[in-house]
Amino acid sequence: MPKEVIDIHAHFTPLEWIEGMRRDGARHGCHIEEDASGRLSLRVGDGRPSSLQPFLSDLPARVSAMRERGLDRQVLSPPMTIVTYQLEGVHGQAVSRLFNETNAEAARGTPGLIPVATVPMQAGREAVEELRYAVEVLGIPMVEIGTHINGVNLDDEAFRPFFECAADLGVLVQLHPHRVAAAERLSRYYMNNLVGNPVDTAIAAASLILGGVLERYPSLNICLVHGGGALPYLLGRVVHGHGAVAAARAVPGDPETYFRRFYFDTILHDPRMLAFLRELAGEERLMLGTDYPYDMGESDPLELLEQAGLGGCDAVCGGNAAKLLGLT
Repeated sequence: MPKEVIDIHAHFTPLEWIEGMRRDGARHGCHIEEDASGRLSLRVGDGRPSSLQPFLSDLPARVSAMRERGLDRQVLSPPMTIVTYQLEGVHGQAVSRLFNETNAEAARGTPGLIPVATVPMQAGREAVEELRYAVEVLGIPMVEIGTHINGVNLDDEAFRPFFECAADLGVLVQLHPHRVAAAERLSRYYMNNLVGNPVDTAIAAASLILGGVLERYPSLNICLVHGGGALPYLLGRVVHGHGAVAAARAVPGDPETYFRRFYFDTILHDPRMLAFLRELAGEERLMLGTDYPYDMGESDPLELLEQAGLGGCDAVCGGNAAKLLGLT
C-alpha cells in the first residue's frame, strides 16, 4: 500500500464564502440569488447565474467519500463557476480574498484537507498581491487558474507578473478549463465537457510552451488536469510543427522538453490512456486526482492506477504531490 494517498484535483465551495457573498457581494458586483425551492446561484454583473451546488460544500460527505476511496488528503480547489475574472481588479481581489480566507479556515478545521487559492488573473497587480497573501499569510501551497483569462491565452505579457511570482514562491499552479473554445458547437451531448475541457487545456498548455513561459521561468510548476487534456496526443504534431513551420518556432528548445516540465493528474478514465501518459511523461510527473464531487470524476482512482500498472506507486499516489505542496 502507498504511504499516503493525496488527491490533487477536487473542488469545494466554503459555506462561509457563500454567506459572506450574500452579505457583501453586491458591492463587488456579485449577487447570491435564491429560487423558490431554496437553490442558490451566483450572478456576476449582468451575466448568467451559476448554480451553487450543495454537494460542493458538504464536508461530512467529502470526508466519507475520501475514506471510501482510500484517500488520506485532498485539495480544495474552487469550482471555475465561481471564479470572477469578469470583475475589475479590486473587486475580483476582494472576492478572491474572501474565498481564500474561508477556504483556508475550512481546511484547518478538517484533517486531511489542503486549501487551494484563487486570484484575480484579469488584473496583474492584484493577482500578484493576492497570490503572495494566500501563500505567505494563509499558508496555501497551490493556486488554480483558468485555461484562459477572458479569452486571452496565458502566454500574454499581461500574465508575466503572476507566473514570475508563482515561480518565485514555489507555489503549484493548476490549470483548469472553463468557458471553453467553440462552445457554440459543443452545446449538445455534453461535449462542452467531454471534448471542450481537454481541448481548452491543450490550447493553454501549448501557449505556455510555444509562448516561452516555461522557457522564461524554469522553476515554475504547473499541473494540467484531466491527464493533460488533448495535449499528450497532440505532442507529436506540436513537435513537428516547431521544426517545420517558422511561425511555430518561437522558443529555442524542443516542445517535448517543455512538455516534460508539466505535471498531470490521473483523471483519464481509461488505464490504457494513463499507461500512455506514464510512458510519455514519466511517473515523477503524475499525481492522483478524482475531480470530486463532479459527475466526470474518478470514483475509484486507486483501481485505475492498478489497472494502468501504477498500483502502489508511492510517487503517483501521493509522493509527487507531497513534494510539490511542501507536505510532511
